[in-house]
Amino acid sequence: MAERELLVTGGLDASVALRRSDAAGRSQVVRRRRPLPGGRAVIGGFLVAVAAVGIFAAYTSATTDARTPYVVARHDLAFGQRITAADLSFAPMQLPSSLAHRRAFTRADSAQLVGAIVVAPMAAGELVQASSVAEASGLPPDEEISFPIDPARAVGGRLRSGEAVEVLATYGTGNDAYTVVVVRGARVVAATEPGAALSGRAGEVVTLSLTTSSDALAVANAVDAGQVTLVRATGAPAPRDAGIYRAPSPR
Repeated sequence: MAERELLVTGGLDASVALRRSDAAGRSQVVRRRRPLPGGRAVIGGFLVAVAAVGIFAAYTSATTDARTPYVVARHDLAFGQRITAADLSFAPMQLPSSLAHRRAFTRADSAQLVGAIVVAPMAAGELVQASSVAEASGLPPDEEISFPIDPARAVGGRLRSGEAVEVLATYGTGNDAYTVVVVRGARVVAATEPGAALSGRAGEVVTLSLTTSSDALAVANAVDAGQVTLVRATGAPAPRDAGIYRAPSPR
């Protein structure tokens, strides 16, 4: 007749075994299977894993350099200097979005600075901003001239650095008045704040880049002898008019 004996083993891994003897006197120990982890144990393990992942993500974010390389002056840059690739360097930094997207230049933007003109002196290591340079015209070094103008005669004060303009001058008064195109394709070097509108005060100073000294003479004469108006020509088709207008004679 088979006999059964209950065995209990102690220690940290306590287990219960059942010894069974058959008729032949042979004994066999049958051990009870350990139960699967309960719901609380599973949830606890899951939370521990989530916490570990969060800690790892926070550490990775804290140790990753999220700064962007921006263009800085390699050495001191003087007013009126034409920029070359050797004048530029890069420095990693994190800028406010308003400055980063509208006024600063990244490594990918650096090519457009080559040939630009410095309109605000910069020290070595200083961030190159849109307000410090005038857009390159792709022409040889140009003549530059500055003169005051009412914003109402300069496209409402909305001209920006780098834009092309036509310089018109009106001479005479009444029926004897006539208007001529003094210069076509002049380039705006600077206004009150390059990349922004003129401030709206009468007598704003605008600086134009001209390709020849004769154009500079013509503009200077127009400013002193006539009434100057600037016409935005950026992206406009080539003009076909004669460049002069006279008021119709009264009948």
